[in-house]
Amino acid sequence: MGQNADIAATVDRIHRETPIVEGHRDCYEQIYRLNQGEENPVRDRLVPRLRRGGVDISFYAIGGDTIAHSNGTDRPLFATLQNIDALVRMLDDPSTDAGIVRDAADLATAPDGTVRFVLHLEGGRPLEGDLSSLRSLYRLGVRSAQLTWNVRNELGDGVHERRSGGGLSRFGVEVVEEMNRLGMLVDLSHIAEAGFWHALEVARAPLVVTHANARAVLDHPRNVSDGQLRAIAGARGVIGAHCLPAYVDPDNAVVDRLVDHIAHMVEVAGIDHVGIGADFPTSDGPRPAREQRFPRDKEQLDGFSEIDELRVLTTALMRRGFAEVEIGKLLGGNFVRVLREVIGGENESREGANLISDTFLVADTAGR
Repeated sequence: MGQNADIAATVDRIHRETPIVEGHRDCYEQIYRLNQGEENPVRDRLVPRLRRGGVDISFYAIGGDTIAHSNGTDRPLFATLQNIDALVRMLDDPSTDAGIVRDAADLATAPDGTVRFVLHLEGGRPLEGDLSSLRSLYRLGVRSAQLTWNVRNELGDGVHERRSGGGLSRFGVEVVEEMNRLGMLVDLSHIAEAGFWHALEVARAPLVVTHANARAVLDHPRNVSDGQLRAIAGARGVIGAHCLPAYVDPDNAVVDRLVDHIAHMVEVAGIDHVGIGADFPTSDGPRPAREQRFPRDKEQLDGFSEIDELRVLTTALMRRGFAEVEIGKLLGGNFVRVLREVIGGENESREGANLISDTFLVADTAGR
């Protein structure tokens, strides 16, 4: 009983004193609930849930490649603008008590009671093949973007197209370069492996994989290899652990298996390069055939079904032997560091030089 009480007290202290970052959440709930006639689901549903989990910053996919991000339409840019407008209107209500991360000044070094959203694109379709769309979305507050979702778009191939062996398109290269110039975080989640390595060659700022696990623990196309883990670490980036059974272990959907992934990623990439990606499911309705996700027989881990239960994972990390300072890095410190470097412009002095050396890329390619 004494040890359990000590662990619970330490978990409470970590959640009270450590900035916690949820590495991925879609806007599907926002769209669905507004369509159901709710006035402010961000205030009434999402923000309270994030607060219960102790979350200070959430990467919020406000648009992307899927029809689910586009309210059932094939107008990704228009839908993204609608989604941003709806979110801003809900956040303008003082009772929502939440905000948007636009620069490094919005990244608190300690929890301050305000939930903040990093506006994110889950794939580059909303750009509609034009860098002016990227720059305009940046002006509206978007600070992070995946290059692809599972399928092919104008930037490159997602993991559903991985057999093509295709890297980034010319437009994809231009997008990475412009995101680096603007100060936007490049996310390599969902991208086919050839595109992953191509992006590493082009990038001049840290990159992230916001929601994926270790392929060595579960061989799944969405999970990343040890070579990819080492490359993200070499790029000063972060890999956010995915919290859904399909990417943890469909046959043993327990929190300890998620900790297995985290422990392996820490062993390979280092404690400074792993975070929590989350990506909990929300009601978004059936997907069209072209957008079917990887099969999910079970939607949640046992005992960890949403971010408001995050203390379950924190406790499991403590029982596995992670130190308090290490857990602080995993829960948010590492993502905050990368955000501060990228959107705060701290990487500008490296302009003109590839992020990681050709020697590193060649050596790691040989080991893949």
